[in-house]
Formats: sequence, C-alpha cells, structure tokens
Amino acid sequence: MPTRPTKVTLDTNVMNIMNALRNNASNNYKDYVPPMTDVSELRQIGKIIMDVPAIQNEFLSALINRIALVRITSKMFDNPWSRFKKGFLEYGETIEEVFVDLINVYQFDAEKAETELFKRVNPDVRAAFHVMNYQKFYKVTIERQKLAKAFLSASGMNDLITYIMTAIYTSASYDEFLTMKYMLARNILNCRMYPIEIDAVAEANMKSIVATVKGTSNLLEFPSRKYNPAGVFQHTDKENQYILIDANFDAQMDVNVLASAFNMDRAQFMGNRVLIDGFGTLDNERLAELFADDPYYVEITEDEMTALNQIPLAVVDENFWMVYDNLNEFREVENGQGLYWNYFYHQWKTFSTSPFSNAIVYVPTTPAVTSVTVTPESATVSAGTSLALTTTVVTTGYAPQTVTYSSNNDKVTITEGGVVQIDADATGTATITITSTFDATKSDTVTLTIS
Repeated sequence: MPTRPTKVTLDTNVMNIMNALRNNASNNYKDYVPPMTDVSELRQIGKIIMDVPAIQNEFLSALINRIALVRITSKMFDNPWSRFKKGFLEYGETIEEVFVDLINVYQFDAEKAETELFKRVNPDVRAAFHVMNYQKFYKVTIERQKLAKAFLSASGMNDLITYIMTAIYTSASYDEFLTMKYMLARNILNCRMYPIEIDAVAEANMKSIVATVKGTSNLLEFPSRKYNPAGVFQHTDKENQYILIDANFDAQMDVNVLASAFNMDRAQFMGNRVLIDGFGTLDNERLAELFADDPYYVEITEDEMTALNQIPLAVVDENFWMVYDNLNEFREVENGQGLYWNYFYHQWKTFSTSPFSNAIVYVPTTPAVTSVTVTPESATVSAGTSLALTTTVVTTGYAPQTVTYSSNNDKVTITEGGVVQIDADATGTATITITSTFDATKSDTVTLTIS
C-alpha cells in the first residue's frame, strides 16, 4: 500500500549534524571521533576524520544517506506539483485502480421472482493498472579537497550538503515536474481531456470565459459519463477540483473573480490553484534524455507546443495524476586512485493518469468530430467465434476520440475494446453501430453474416 512521506525538518546546526552522525556511527568511528561540544572543535574533529580513510568513507556515506537524503525527500514532497503524488510504494508493486459503475435498476414483479431469483447479474467493474515505468539515477562526485573544506568553517558543512542537493535535488525535481507536464500535454493532444470551447483570451472576453468556467465547474459536481476518458458515471466535488492555470492568464485574470467561478473564497481557491508556465512549454531536449530508451515516448512538435500554449486553463480531479515514488536510494563507490567518491542517487517512480478521473481543458477553438470509420465494413463470421474491429475517429480541437458500441442482435455482443463476441447459438445477421461519444451524429456500422 502507498504511504505518504512525512514532512521532515533538519537542524542545520553544524554541531548537531556532527553529533547526529556520530550517534549513528560504528564503534570504530566513535573510538576515533569524539562528540562535539563546541563549534570551535570542528577543525580538530575534521583533521581526525581526514587522517583515517575508513573514517572518511563512513562519515561521507552517513552525511549523504542520513542528512542529504532527508533534505532531498523533504524538498521533493514540497515541490509545487507534489500535491498530486500519491505516496511511496515498495518497488515492484502495481497499483490496481478499480471503479464500479452504475448497476441496473429493475421493476418489482412477483411473478418473475421465481425464474430470476438465482440469475447472476455482474456489476460493471472497470480496472486500470499503474506500473513502475521510470528508473533513473543521478551521479555526483565529491573530491577529497571538497570534503576537507567542509571542516574549515561553521558554514562548510552546510555548503557541502548544499552542493550535493544542488547537483541532485534540482535535477531530480525538475525532471519530475517536466515529466508530469509532458503527461498533461500528451493527455490533451491524445484527446483524453474533455474540451470546452472559450473565447480567445483578451481583456474584453474575461467575463464570458469566467461564465463558461463556472458553468462547467458546477456541472462536475453532478455524476456524468461525459468528462472522463473511461466514460464512467463520475463526479468531482468543488474541493477536489484543481485549477491548472497558465501563468500569463493568471496575471490577467482577477483572482477573486476566478475564485467566485468555483464558488470558493480566495484562500480556498489559492489552495486549489496550480500555476503552469505554459501547457506547451516543454524542454524537449531534456525529455529526449529522460526517455531515450522508451518506445512509447513521442516528442511534442513545435506546432503542437504553440497550440498548447494558447490554452489558458484546465480543471482536473485530484486523482487525475497517479504518481508514486518506488525507490529513493543512494549508493557510493570510492576511487582510491583519484581520491574522490562517486555517489549515485536512484529514483524509481510510477507515472500514470487515471482514466476514471474527470478532466476538462478550456480551448480557444471549436472541438469537433470529423468522421468515424470502422473496418471491416462487413464480414462473414462463424457462431462461437470473435472478430476484432478497428475504429478510426478523426477530430479537431482536442475533441474526444472515444466511441460506444451497440448491436441489434442479442446473441452478438461487443467489448469496449471493439472485439465482437458471437454466441455459439447465434444465427442470421447482426449490425454493429459505432458512435462517437462527443458527437452522436458521427457513426459507422459493420454488417455481420453469421454462418
């Protein structure tokens, strides 16, 4: 089960750091290194540590693992988008997200009871699996001279820790943020967020934009299949709606006016407001490094980024991101020839999004479905077999590409993935209708002849 990291504060007093390291050290370390009673003893204790290589290794290893890692973990939990992270999982765990949709309702009929009492009715249970898909590490070198400088002044120890954190934490934090932004952009481009058309952002259009946002925010509180990619009966209360807002739009829009659109006071709204420097502002060079060996990574083009940057805001359920930490661990190796240590900070994570969570994006263009086509158009099939259909939905303005399937033959059913199942006792013909969930006027059909 995932666990949320606890907020940790660290006393940066040099004497407290030195004594904390000693208290958790080996007896050999304690025999060599005395407890510190005054910060003026730092150089003397530093000389003892630097004169014994084994003590150097133990000191530096403890400093990294007990001090720097505590700070990095604490900082990671405080990053601007960490509110969407779900906690820590032991590596190897898979998260199964389960959603139970509405069940059928029946009319009371005493005469039917004797024939239907033991008839099974399975609920519509959906599942999504989120697996660890991110294994990266960061490497930093600490030379003997840099370690020695840590004992020259009271600030030296903090300078060393800051050096480690700057090299590792800044990179790891940036990469986590960048990956989450890429996920958001991909969900928009892959039409997995419900688009709402608004006027192009301008001072004269602010009132109409706010009115549109308020209307859809209100609608999210009512159960609907409309606003999530899985098409399940879902709702999102106001307090669980998070507003992802472009920094430039945020600067133009009066915060109090926008807060009123979500029926929130300013303080509550600010807690649910998440700034983004642009929905299409992405570091493709860094992303290419991060996902160099990932066959599923698709670079976002310049034209796509330009279009994404026209989007002023989006609203997502608090469970939209399914992001977990699986492993945060330091390992080290000493290079005796070069008189330095290499430290490796490993980060394993699960990056995913929930298909059951409501997510809306406001776009200054008209969402539309151009066409729905399915192959094959017709087929002859045998009873007791199955047939996979391929459906292509062409859309503009980020309109959803999801469809529903229906059959006019009770003995012929079709799964959400487009696989037709023909019962063993099926006969005659069947017409399968595929209809866009966004525009019911756009559909296509398949005619099956059952042999």
